[in-house]
Amino acid sequence: MKYRNLRDFLELLEQQGELKRIKQEIDPYLEITEISDRTLRAGGPALLFENPKGFDIPVLCNLFGTAKRVAMGMGQEDVSALRELGKLLAFLKEPEPPKDFKNLLSLLPQYKQVLNMPTKVLNKADCQQIVLSGDQVDLYKLPIMQCWKEDVAPLVTWGLTITKGPYKKRQNLGIYRQQLIGKN
Repeated sequence: MKYRNLRDFLELLEQQGELKRIKQEIDPYLEITEISDRTLRAGGPALLFENPKGFDIPVLCNLFGTAKRVAMGMGQEDVSALRELGKLLAFLKEPEPPKDFKNLLSLLPQYKQVLNMPTKVLNKADCQQIVLSGDQVDLYKLPIMQCWKEDVAPLVTWGLTITKGPYKKRQNLGIYRQQLIGKN
């Protein structure tokens, strides 16, 4: 991947006018969503709310709000490259064994791409600079937004959730809205 971490990616976005820093105090209750929604609909930049009301942690919105930023995030030079990347990801999701030798030869470029995807195991990552556990965990310290008046509570939106059932070793990665219902 082209970026060492999220900070590197944000730096590039800012250099290319694809990130706007908002220094004013903005409320995570409805206000951040309203500003983000209007900006997204206008095809505007990603937004970094540096001073959410009542919190010390910034809020990043619309990071992948345009095809251009998705392409940039995937290390692609332009949006047209996403089509080929999408085909590769679809192939990886449900690979089929080759039907015959000719089919095997036609699939070699995809297999080559897969073999060139290095994995990187880190003992210490940037995201682990601060690790909280047990009673230290307090979700109320996070600027979890309440996006719409009808929401029953603040909700984590677009969070990646890793689940594992009690009877199978298989893990699942999904995007689910998660309601804030307690400190931890």
